[in-house]
Amino acid sequence: MMLRLSTFLGLLLALTLGAYAQAPMTNKDVISMNTAKVSKSLIEAKIQSSPAKFDLTTDGLIELETAKISDGLVKAMMAKTTMTDVMTNDDIIKLSNAKVSKSIISDKIHKGKNKFDTSVEGMIALRNAKVADGIVKEMMMAPK
Repeated sequence: MMLRLSTFLGLLLALTLGAYAQAPMTNKDVISMNTAKVSKSLIEAKIQSSPAKFDLTTDGLIELETAKISDGLVKAMMAKTTMTDVMTNDDIIKLSNAKVSKSIISDKIHKGKNKFDTSVEGMIALRNAKVADGIVKEMMMAPK
């Protein structure tokens, strides 16, 4: 009888604690708070104090730029995320064309993996796509 009661109470406690567990924050959460005009400092505090599952791939960063999420918030999101995608010249061109800031592109280059083509042909393609010289230099010097 006592064993059943202990088991029941243990199960009840586990279910109660599970109900209070936070779901990981996503890009959508940050965009929703920003759209609702929650202060940037509160959004940043929430990012820092919550589990996270942010999409900081090229498409995810473009989504954040389109939603006008500040660089400061994107950098806070980057600090909580391990970059797993592999960036290429096409990713840099897409980010540049979407007007993602040079600062965010630079951070992405340095924090993530890459397979940049910095051959003569690759550099000409980057130039034709109007990628800033400073970004191209960072691509050339980025660790693989």
